[in-house]
Amino acid sequence: MGLVAGGLVVAVGGVLFMAGAETDDGESDDFSADTSGPFFNPSQRDWGEGMCESMASLKALQTDSAKKADTFAGSPDSVASAYLTSASSALEDISRKFAAVDSLTRIPETERLRSSYLREIDRVRPEVRELSDADGLAGLSTREKTGRAERVTSLVAGIKEPSPSWDQLTQEDRWFETAGNSPGCVKVRQAERAKSGPSEPPEPVPPLPPAADGASLGACLDGACEVRVMKPEADIKVGGLTLEVTRDGSKVTVVHSYPSGGAVRVNLSEEGARGTFGRGGDATGTVTVELKGVNRNGAVLRINSSLPPG
Repeated sequence: MGLVAGGLVVAVGGVLFMAGAETDDGESDDFSADTSGPFFNPSQRDWGEGMCESMASLKALQTDSAKKADTFAGSPDSVASAYLTSASSALEDISRKFAAVDSLTRIPETERLRSSYLREIDRVRPEVRELSDADGLAGLSTREKTGRAERVTSLVAGIKEPSPSWDQLTQEDRWFETAGNSPGCVKVRQAERAKSGPSEPPEPVPPLPPAADGASLGACLDGACEVRVMKPEADIKVGGLTLEVTRDGSKVTVVHSYPSGGAVRVNLSEEGARGTFGRGGDATGTVTVELKGVNRNGAVLRINSSLPPG
């Protein structure tokens, strides 16, 4: 290949783009099928991949520790011993991985992120090593080994993510965004998604029954209505009486407060459940509230009143 006689090489945030380069024989020197695609700076690519692999190893250890935290009690002491050995070994390996990531001093934020992770890991590593020492475990009771394992899970969970975090930096800084899209980082994300498997689909929401008056709560003023309540809290006036309706999941609470003090509260959680309210004192007549249906999005109430007009 001859020398470049013309063309332009542009570096943007550590990513190289080549446009219109020509060789000395006048032909285009095409380094990529897509001329707008990034050419990773090798140090940027290696740094990003090293960080992605190190962070993935730490995340895997923390996830595994969280799953095992409640399994030691009642299990043979071999379960706690095996965890202690594997956790200590994994933490040592993770420390070496972060330490091996090149320090890019020309971009201070890269070193701050890497060294912050390393400090957090090295903060707990000596205690984890001591608690997991095979000689120290010899002769301990099952309860003592369990206590050590539970302590290590707590130490691992306490390893804090730096601030600003990797995710924040990749969203706010073009250099980090590009590093996070290096081939090694993409493979790490693909492996994590494959390991976690497909997410469970959300449970379907059962439909609400129809409401004759729709969502018009004002229809209840004359003493008879069938309305859909969609807000978490709503006041419904029935004649001269006010009902305070609150929805919480699949439960509906209806409260009527008396002017003289005191209140009546009714919880409705099943279709067909009813509550009856009166004005109190010498007033005659009642208001009956029936739950026709409820889901996490709303509730349908049927209200009938024998109260005189308010």
